[in-house]
Amino acid sequence: MSTTMPAHTSDSVPGLASIIAAADPALLLASVVSITGRSDRIDEFARSLSYASAGMQVRADLPADLRIELNNWALSVFASLDGWVHRAPLKVPNDTFIHLASALTGMPVTQESLQFLREQGGFISTVPEAPRNSQLTNNFKVAIIGAGMAGVAMAVAAHRAGFNIEVLEKSDGIGGVWHQNRYPGVGVDTHSKYYSLSFAINRAWSNSYPEGAEFRTYLEDVARDHGVIDKFNFGAEVTSMAWNENDSRWTITYFKDGVSTQTSANVVITACGYLSRPVLPDVPGLESFAGHWSHSANWDSSYDFSDKRVAIVGTGCTSVQIVDALAPIAKSLKVFQRQPHWVTPSDNGSKISPEEQWLLQNIPTYAEWARLHTFLTIGDVNYGMVRYDSAWAEEHDVSISADNDAGMKIALGYLEASFADRPDLLQKLKPDFAFMGKRPIRDPGGYYDALKRDSTELIATGLAGVTPEGPVDGDGTLHEVDAVIYATGFALEFLSSVDIRGRAGKTLREAWKDRPIAYLGCQIPYFPNLFVTCGPNANPSHGGGHNFCVEAVMHYIIECLQTLLNAKAESIEPTTEATQRWHREVSEKLADSIWVRERRANTYYRNAKGDVVLANPFTMQEYWTRLRQPALADLILS
Repeated sequence: MSTTMPAHTSDSVPGLASIIAAADPALLLASVVSITGRSDRIDEFARSLSYASAGMQVRADLPADLRIELNNWALSVFASLDGWVHRAPLKVPNDTFIHLASALTGMPVTQESLQFLREQGGFISTVPEAPRNSQLTNNFKVAIIGAGMAGVAMAVAAHRAGFNIEVLEKSDGIGGVWHQNRYPGVGVDTHSKYYSLSFAINRAWSNSYPEGAEFRTYLEDVARDHGVIDKFNFGAEVTSMAWNENDSRWTITYFKDGVSTQTSANVVITACGYLSRPVLPDVPGLESFAGHWSHSANWDSSYDFSDKRVAIVGTGCTSVQIVDALAPIAKSLKVFQRQPHWVTPSDNGSKISPEEQWLLQNIPTYAEWARLHTFLTIGDVNYGMVRYDSAWAEEHDVSISADNDAGMKIALGYLEASFADRPDLLQKLKPDFAFMGKRPIRDPGGYYDALKRDSTELIATGLAGVTPEGPVDGDGTLHEVDAVIYATGFALEFLSSVDIRGRAGKTLREAWKDRPIAYLGCQIPYFPNLFVTCGPNANPSHGGGHNFCVEAVMHYIIECLQTLLNAKAESIEPTTEATQRWHREVSEKLADSIWVRERRANTYYRNAKGDVVLANPFTMQEYWTRLRQPALADLILS
């Protein structure tokens, strides 16, 4: 992920004018003003910008005469950038930033959003709040469990803050879900311009929605480039943790190479995710099947699906990618659907054009503005889609608000256009629940087309059982196949596989027996110096990406550790009162959310008891603000 921009002039870049002409004019304007400092020219162009939806994205346009003028200005500026680097100190003044950010999508940006949006765009790193004036000792150790995006981000942040760190990872490499999942078609379904770490922007994605292997390589590069790759202990599966009151440290037990080993740390940060244990359908005869079968998370790359009769159980995010990949090579596909999903279009394809790639890799601030532009179209602008409007809902059968209806119409329009010639499939694929009731699925490009193939059959009665010959659908029909793939998701769990004992031997299983609750989604009473990344109700599920939660909580954890050191204390934990107050706030806000109100959707947002334990009901900016600095009145420092 090199940050050095190749030297160039207008002569050394053939077609520079055509590259500029292909750019979104709002992004072009933002980059040129950032480079030149000519904020006096913003209104000259911004007041004439118009905006149109392109799938789930927004693109700007300018009248022809102004577009020519902007292009010529950009050409003269870009041609003189010889020797620049991406991270050159381009200090865009606050007023200029707000003005340009507002011009990206036409949505006004306010002063109170300034730092929030600068961070989301990657213009600045997270800003420390607590004073950094305490001396660290080498024996103060931070253990991080997990090597996915959260584990890598926490390792970098803790290392930067000067802590001695060790990352314990049960698998043999970095990547988390992107290391575990190896099925054909596996890939990111959040736009790569935003779905990455803000302090490690990748300017060279091959694809707007990169394959899992490319994202895994990205995380490996982040760890290597930030000097923490040697801090990872692979093949170390943590089985238990116990708090030792005598020395205020955690004793961590893990298995590696068949041997039980112990280590200790002052602080433990769990970055294990919440969807990691594969779930198989609870139907009779599952293991009786005589052919090849596996869960998508345990993919056998040695099996050749070419010219095979294949059954795929499930129609979620994983399934659509597998169907898209296998349809061209399998003899036949039988797709078993329990409940349809809302599917959004593929954003006019996922390839990043050569022109866009050149701008991202060569023009200072262009990648940051592009990242912010994407965030503005997938972030809090979508918050209204998950909020319940009782007056609207009473008048409409499916949608729960005007914003929700607008999102539904995009997916519904895509469905109806795709299956205008197949009303039988359209009826099977049309959900009866509100948009966002389940996580919407992005068509990777060929899913809907695959369902229309003569060799594909969509079975909308679900799976009732399995025989040696193949699966049996809900109508009792046997489907003889050579292979069965279970794309049936993962159990929604928070640390349930690890025996964690806090003060006085209190177990986390006991603390969370009714439902998991964590202060601000990341701290637990009676479990000092234990932090959970993306814990219960910490995931703003209306937009953004997993990276948002990771970085917001990452900042808070480092602030807590600095507060601990400044107080010369040995432990930090939330009070029971503060935790219960947070839980009440979350519950009250959830009450009028889609995840509570929409009960027609089968979703992993709720646990087996029906509690909404995953989604955070606040706006992303509200949650980010709550995590800026520790509230000392809510914490016990001892």
